[in-house]
Amino acid sequence: MSKYIDCTMPFYDYMPVGNVWAWDVPFRTEPITTHEKNSYELWMITMHSETGTRLMIKAMQDPNAPTVDRLPLNEFLNRDAVILDVPCGMDGAVTAGQIRSAAENADIRKGDIFILRTGWGDDERYLELGDAYARRGPCISKEGAEELCRIMHENESSLAGSDVAYWGRGDKYQGPLWADRPAWERNPFPSIEARRFLAQYTAEKAIEDWESPNVMTTNNVSFIGAMVNLNQISKMRVKLSVIPMKLKGARGAPCSVIAEEI
Repeated sequence: MSKYIDCTMPFYDYMPVGNVWAWDVPFRTEPITTHEKNSYELWMITMHSETGTRLMIKAMQDPNAPTVDRLPLNEFLNRDAVILDVPCGMDGAVTAGQIRSAAENADIRKGDIFILRTGWGDDERYLELGDAYARRGPCISKEGAEELCRIMHENESSLAGSDVAYWGRGDKYQGPLWADRPAWERNPFPSIEARRFLAQYTAEKAIEDWESPNVMTTNNVSFIGAMVNLNQISKMRVKLSVIPMKLKGARGAPCSVIAEEI
């Protein structure tokens, strides 16, 4: 009998992934109608296109690449996936050596999805840490991303996932100048403060801050961030299904991720 593991972070008001950077719009719900007054309930929902567990694709940086609504489903449904254990904690970065060692000991097969399991997404840590879950969680180093892409290309693979909240971490500019400030001093987009920050946040600064995501997309590798519950996967190979929110023209979107142990 198959075992299914939901690797998707739940949406809830002011969840950390989508709440710390200058371009973020916190996930928030507000009732439109209520059971008490209207006999049924509707919500208004505001959110950011990289809220929670999300799929990031080449179209993020290549205007000619397919957007989320044009992605072929066969690349994302019921795919073979391999687990690479690369333990990493708060403020850490997964290294090229860790990825190389994990890959050498893994049962990698042609076309696999690669899942980097750091342990960060386990046990609902996001509820405990709040914004620190996103701001201070482990990331993938630039060299780690380069090594991962090299191994994936050798195996004709084009999709990776991880339980890191963000593959990169804006330590040079976004962190010190925005994300490290208290939440009440980070008036989110579309505030004047956020717009003014982003106006001076040049492409050069963004590339310095987000080296590993840039490595992934320029190497034509799509990647999933903020997966959760990977500790519930007991086997080193699974079937993985990734279902992005079908937002027309979007260059990345929240997604549901389900692992199946057979």
